[in-house]
Formats: sequence, structure tokens, C-alpha cells
Amino acid sequence: MRILGIGGLAGAKAFKRSHWPSLDDREYSVAPGLDAAAALVINGELVATAKEESFNRSVHTTEFPAKAIEFCLSAKNLVPEEIDALVHCFDYSDYEELYLVSKRSKELYRTVLSKEALLREVSRHLPTFPRERVHQISNHLAHAAGAYLTSGWDDCLVVVIDGLGDGQSATGYRASTRGLVEIREVAAYDSIAILYSLISVHLGFSWQGDEWRLMDLASEGDASRFRPFFEQAVQLRTGGNIMIWPLRLNRRSGEKENYPATRRCLFDYLGPKRLPNGEILQRHKDVAAGLQECINRALLHLCKNLADATGLRRIALSGQVPSNCAANDLLLRSEIFEEVYIPTPAGDDGAAIGAALYVAWQESQITKSQIRIGQVEAGYSMPELGAAYERFAGQIQTKPFLNVEEKCRQIAALIADHNIVARDEGGLVLASVGSENRRILADPSDPEMEGKLRILLNEETGRRPVAALVTVEQADRWFNLPHGIKLGERVLTASVKSPFHKELAAVTLPDGTARIQAIDRRDHPELHRILVEIGKLTGREVVLTTSFNVAGQPIVNSPHETLETFLQTEIKYLILNNCLVVKEGINGPGVVKDQLESASPFTSQLRQ
Repeated sequence: MRILGIGGLAGAKAFKRSHWPSLDDREYSVAPGLDAAAALVINGELVATAKEESFNRSVHTTEFPAKAIEFCLSAKNLVPEEIDALVHCFDYSDYEELYLVSKRSKELYRTVLSKEALLREVSRHLPTFPRERVHQISNHLAHAAGAYLTSGWDDCLVVVIDGLGDGQSATGYRASTRGLVEIREVAAYDSIAILYSLISVHLGFSWQGDEWRLMDLASEGDASRFRPFFEQAVQLRTGGNIMIWPLRLNRRSGEKENYPATRRCLFDYLGPKRLPNGEILQRHKDVAAGLQECINRALLHLCKNLADATGLRRIALSGQVPSNCAANDLLLRSEIFEEVYIPTPAGDDGAAIGAALYVAWQESQITKSQIRIGQVEAGYSMPELGAAYERFAGQIQTKPFLNVEEKCRQIAALIADHNIVARDEGGLVLASVGSENRRILADPSDPEMEGKLRILLNEETGRRPVAALVTVEQADRWFNLPHGIKLGERVLTASVKSPFHKELAAVTLPDGTARIQAIDRRDHPELHRILVEIGKLTGREVVLTTSFNVAGQPIVNSPHETLETFLQTEIKYLILNNCLVVKEGINGPGVVKDQLESASPFTSQLRQ
């Protein structure tokens, strides 16, 4: 059985622009259905995934994932008519009557949220696809299915904590081989994720996607300064319930779209909002620290109550809040649960995967509840690479590697010699933090590295989120990890062991923690080999990493985009597929040879 899961709510941003034309650009993302995506499941196996932003280059797009669908189908040489079911990870039908109470909300339901709106989009982009094969499931059920069916467990607690869902902000499920049974629900008007996003905008960041920036600020702030506000704003009630009174100040339908009353409240209690390019003050850092503490408190409260109610000691989480690795790691260290699992991706892009998996599960297509999302990849074709190299032939020089061993040694030598290297090995992986195959790598010991990256990437303002990539074998050598933790695809927060703060200065935050991702040889053999080779030169199987993109753009997704982005930056070295690429004109003709034959003891190894 071939099942296509999709996400996104086409027209959501357009509807908002038509009714509120004078909003700040960032505010048009205050809408459901971000991160439109597609996922293809065949006979219970996830075989292809893609985010629509990878193709339309619009970050967090809500649009119908036409190109993502095309990618998934082409991966298996299928046409739309060969798909048995198309499943959308939203279903607002239970709330139809609520949307019909006013003219504006009625129009929103008719043009964006209803199944008829979905069918119009399907007919527009897939005109020959049978309408009767189009289905919907609720957003939180899709999230829960994606988390449970990729966990590898027979039974566990599943908690989804998201912005809006189809009307919920948090839902708890008891998951077993018999199904998913809902046991707790928190309504959208008490959404901790929405409060988090509103404060993100208040601090001059994006509605969604800037969690890394806020966590960085929080590490430099004093949570006690605004603790009284957050403790009153987010009240923890019996039974794991949460009441957020600033969100309840918005009473009319228009207010619930843009939260003006909540935003006035934030101004009154947290101070004036910061403009995106404005100076970051200590007050902003203290707000971020108070917010992070609040998120931690709410997550622990909800999950502990569900654990006490069910007796379950394994938990899988999904949704926007589980993307906050600092909160997740506090949950892991709390010892409420023996094991904690968060799928990659955990946002609505992952809900598209969950929607397809859920239908496959219901059709008895899935017999083993573990699917490794990180291994769903596809490399670049030779025609794609050839066309890109030809397009930029006058601007670059290339040097093919002889084999993988030589390639990994040379990349390691460049990084060990304090060079910043961009790397694109193809592989479209749907992940909230970006593909491990499309990243920028650098030495983790330089305390000025974040600033250097901003300069090289021509980012004049803001912060560049960075993390540490480390081999699974050396993770506990450099970082303090909870006992019994199972390192997987996800990014987590861990304290850097005190003797190594200087050696890992570029990835260590002011509070002594770092975001880390452990790389397993089985999942990423070439990247693991690069880390091992770096370890031979520096003693550390660790690199600094950040996503391969420039500010405001998605991660590169084709050889053309990779070379175009590379040429926009000041980065000297690019690894594209099996070639080392440098810019023509840095040192004139023969630049590749000149660059590689520098006097450095590390780069001298490149000639071996």
C-alpha cells in the first residue's frame, strides 16, 4: 500500500495578509500549518520525505507541498494515481460550528481549514488524483503516531505539545500495539508554545524557528528577574493542567489571530519590544532566561502528572516545545522517565510523516514500531552536479577526491588547521535542525568562531546558532551526559566537562552547556570518519557545526543552490559531493593547488 502524508495549510498566510495588510512581516507566520511537507510510506516503510521550503525557498512555508510530493513520488518512479491514500495531518471538521460564528472566521474555515479547501488544492496540483482517496487526521494524532511508531517501543506515554494543532496545545496518549488512547488535553488558549512564540517576537526574533537563539540568550540571563511574572502568567493546575491568563485576554476572533491583548501585557510586564536589528540588552537575556525556566516548569508538570496517572516510564514527545532541547534534557535528568525519545523532526514537518505512518498502521502495514527517519536520503545525480559546475565554471575551481579515505583526511586537515568548511553531500533529510550532510564545519576551540561565521556568511546582525558534532564513542569524554542516555539523531543540551571549556570554547555557552549531536557510524559513516580523522590530528573527535545557509533562507538543497550560496559568502572551502571546491580569483588560476599547498603542517597532509 502506498500512502502519502502531507502537511501545511495552503493560503493561511495569504488569508492573514488580506485581512491584516499592515502587520510586520514576521507576524504573518502567526498562523497554523507552517513547515509544509510530504512523506511517502510504502508497505509500512518510510521511503521518502521532503519539506516544501526546500523547493520554494520560503522558510516555514504553509503552502501546498506540491514540489515535496513530486520529489517523493519521483524517488520511487510513481505517478499520483498510483498512491492509495493521501493523508493530511490536519482535521478541523470537529470545530466547524465554532468557525461559522463570524464572517471572518467562516471565510478562514472555507478557504483554508476545511476539507473542501484541501480538495481544491489537491485538484489544482494533482488534477487526476481521485477525491475519495484524500483523507484527514487530527494534527496531534499525526504527531503522536510519528513519535510512537518511530520509537521502537511496544508501549509508552506520548505527549504532543504544539502551538495550535487543530484546537489543542497539548495532548497526552497511552500508546501500545493496540492503538493510541487520548488521556489528557490542554486547549489552544492555554498554549505554552504560543506564549513562547509571542515572547520570541517580542524579543525581536521569529515566531517559529528561533528557539536556538532564545536558548542562547537564556544562558546569559538571570531567570529570577522576571520569575514573578512567569509564575503568575503560567499557572500549573491539578491533574497536569495549565492556565495561561495572558493568552485568555484575547476574546474576539480577530484578537485570537494576532494576540494584541497578550502583546500589550508583555509590554507592560516585560518592557518594550526589541526590533529585529536592535541591541540585545541584559533585560532581553533575563526575559529569555525566565521564559526558558517557565517552559521547563510547564513541561515537567505536564509530563510528571501523566507519568503518575499511567505508571509509564518511557515517553515519546513531539510538537514545537519538544524542539527545545534544553527543556527536554531537564526532563531526562529529572529521572521521571527511564527513557525519553523525541523524533527528528518533531514539528509539523514530522506530522506529515506521522499521518502516513498512522494510516499504514491502521491498515496493518507496520509490523515493527521503529523507523529510522535519518536514513531516508537521496544523493545528487551526475547531471545535476554537471549542470551546476558548468553554470559557475568561471567562478570556481574543483579538485576531485581519489577516494573516501583521502576525502575524509583532507577535510579533517582543513578543519584542524582552523579553516571553516562548508559541506554538501546531497541527501534530502527532513529534519528540524537540518541535514547532517549539508552543514558548515569548523574548529570548536576558537572562542571567536561565532563572530567569524557571521562575517563569513555576511550576517551583519543577530546570532549564529552553533552546536557540537561528536562521535558517539567520545560523547561522554567531553560532555556530562545523564546515566543510561541513548544517543540518537536529536540535538540535546549537555554541560561541557570543566577541564574542556577552553578546548570547546566555540560551542560552550555562558552557562557551561553546549548543544550536541552524537554521530553514529551506522547512520552517518562518512561524517563519523571525518570526526575520527580530526581526532587523530587534534585529540578531539568534535567539530563546531551550523546549518549551511545564510540568514533568512532554508538550508541549501541542490548543487546550484550550494554553489550560489558558497559564492555569496567569504567561506574558502566547499565539499560538494566528491569534490573540493574553492573560488576562482582568490589567488588567480590554479587556486586549488595554491590553497592546498600552504605551509601549514596540517594542510601539508593534503598532498599525501
